[in-house]
Amino acid sequence: DHLANFAYGNLLFITYEHFPEMHDVFKRFARVFEQTYTRFLDLQKAEAQAREATIEAALESVRASSMAMHNSEDLKKVVKTLSDKLIHIGLSLDGALIFFFEKKKKSFHYWIANNTLPAPIQIDMPYDEAIQNNPIISDYWKAIETGQDFINKSYGGKVKDDYFRFAARNNESKIPEAVRKFHLEVENLTISLAAGKNSLVGINSWSGKSISQQDFKVLKRFAKVFEQAYTRFLDLQKAETQAREAKIESALERVRARALAMQEPDELKDVAAVLRHEMGLLGVEELETCSIYIKDINTEKAECWYALKEVRSTENRLVNDHFALDLNETWVGREMLQFYNAPEKQISIVMQGINRKEWINYCEEKSVPLRGYYGEELLARTYHLYKFSYGAIGAAAVADISIESWGLLKKAASVFSLAYSRFKDLTQSRTDLINLKEEKKRAEDALTNLQAAQTQLVQSEKMASLGELTAGIAHEIQNPLNFVNNFSEVSKELLDEMREAIEKGNTEDAKEIMNDVIQNLEKINHHGKRADGIVKGMLQHSRSSSGVKEPTDINALADEYVRLCYHGLRAKDKSFNATIKTDFDESIEKINVIPQDIGRVVLNLLTNAFYVVNEKKHQYPELDYEPTVTIKTSSIHPPSGSRSIQVKVSDNGGGIPQKILEKIFQPFFTTKPTGQGTGLGLSLSYDIITKGHNGELKVETKVADPGSSGKGEGSTFIIHLPL
Repeated sequence: DHLANFAYGNLLFITYEHFPEMHDVFKRFARVFEQTYTRFLDLQKAEAQAREATIEAALESVRASSMAMHNSEDLKKVVKTLSDKLIHIGLSLDGALIFFFEKKKKSFHYWIANNTLPAPIQIDMPYDEAIQNNPIISDYWKAIETGQDFINKSYGGKVKDDYFRFAARNNESKIPEAVRKFHLEVENLTISLAAGKNSLVGINSWSGKSISQQDFKVLKRFAKVFEQAYTRFLDLQKAETQAREAKIESALERVRARALAMQEPDELKDVAAVLRHEMGLLGVEELETCSIYIKDINTEKAECWYALKEVRSTENRLVNDHFALDLNETWVGREMLQFYNAPEKQISIVMQGINRKEWINYCEEKSVPLRGYYGEELLARTYHLYKFSYGAIGAAAVADISIESWGLLKKAASVFSLAYSRFKDLTQSRTDLINLKEEKKRAEDALTNLQAAQTQLVQSEKMASLGELTAGIAHEIQNPLNFVNNFSEVSKELLDEMREAIEKGNTEDAKEIMNDVIQNLEKINHHGKRADGIVKGMLQHSRSSSGVKEPTDINALADEYVRLCYHGLRAKDKSFNATIKTDFDESIEKINVIPQDIGRVVLNLLTNAFYVVNEKKHQYPELDYEPTVTIKTSSIHPPSGSRSIQVKVSDNGGGIPQKILEKIFQPFFTTKPTGQGTGLGLSLSYDIITKGHNGELKVETKVADPGSSGKGEGSTFIIHLPL
């Protein structure tokens, strides 16, 4: 063996004999071959660069095609470009495949392209539990969910046949008969797929040919570029969906606006016309009519408002009308009635043959615009209904309507349900308004009568308190009157004696008698003024409040009303007796109040206190119980805030139960027997203190146990008057 080295390796020469003289020749051959191999490497590099340029050009074409997409429909062009370029660079064995997955629906579809097809075909593969575990489908899902590629994987026999039978069953109109037959006759299907985030890109082979690892790397590059295109497709699809939704909402808003503008029930036919027009603008052209059915909840009858194209018009105008129908009179009506009584929200009623003819005749009889509309045509039609709260919205079509059209009917039903509810409310409001005006007039009359009665009751309350005062005043005024009468009689007798003394000339006796008369006259004057003050106080209480505040001695006012109230009650009931305790703070200066009003409040609280202790005494005569009423005044000096005068009226009665405690200041509320109280005393007192004097009137109470002697129990009403 003879080895001659060159830059990239060795040349081996084998001879049967030793030829040393040939070594130089071998070296020369090696140098020449080195030049040849260098040329080979240069050509190989150029070919690789050319292929890379071809691949890059193909990838750029896919990129450009994806960037040129203006709507989601343009994805088909990108798929075509991708498959063409795979075929162009020799990567497509027998076809190019691109898969898209809808993970929520567990379904997918794929595009297949090859030289025998004029354009790529989309094959839909919906979810089907019976086929979902097929190894081919399982491998597809595993690849997209894990991001793992697979290369040169072959499937045959029942696995392959089940897969293609399922594809043919769901894409009957797309896959030619010859192709279906070929799929079942071929022995094996070999697939290589490169996984992207949202799609799979691959190639398939029917002859068992396989793809090299180097070529699969190129396929991966195409998958990556196509992933960008698919991302753009998803963005366009989302934008189109949003634009479509906006267009639908705009259309529904026009339906809503027309429905809300209704003033009369007959205008529902105009709403039906707007609905039909808007659905036509949205491209739902499979519809013939749009109808609104309002079912009577008490009977098996309904009202129908409809709109349809006027077939005899060249202007594509809509005809709308309204008619009443009895759902029991036709087969279609009975189907509707059954639907109204069922829980389902939607239904498709197929009208054909005699049932279709019966419905046409019935509608033509009920509505003039429908007469002759259908002519002699009795082709089957399907009536699609979607419920809302008062009935249903319907659409007649040649056959089934799309999912989108069902969605539009559902949204229209929702819109119309709200609009019709408002319309019903407005209709009811008219009746309610008339009734309201009548009720308002009755209420105003009742208020006038009530105000008159209230005025009388307030006056009665004042007169009742005045009556109680009068008895006390009579007792109070009797004492000074007795003094006036007695001293008047004594003075008359003294004057007679003085006259006799003068006549006898006894001037000294006359002078002494005169001094006694003068003293008597002074006493008469004193007690006369006292009676005058009592009368003025009575008049002041009886007259309406002037509303003018004036400096008032609270202690004197309270003391006066205690005596007047007690003696007034004694005058009415000789058996009445109670202990009165007073505790007046002598440091209190005069404060600005309306004396008549504060007097009424004190009188009312005292009257109530004497009443409850007297009631308890009569209710429990066996108790060692001493009825006691206490009135106390004090000056309050809080650490912060304004000083105030406090007046407390307490009793040791039975207390106020919790269930009526919140009601005691309400007008006309009383616990006294009928005829013994108006229920206005505490209400008026509360208003006088809080509204007239910016003060506070509250109560503290403890309900006495049955048989209690009353110690530590009863109620205390507290008046706060700010200085």
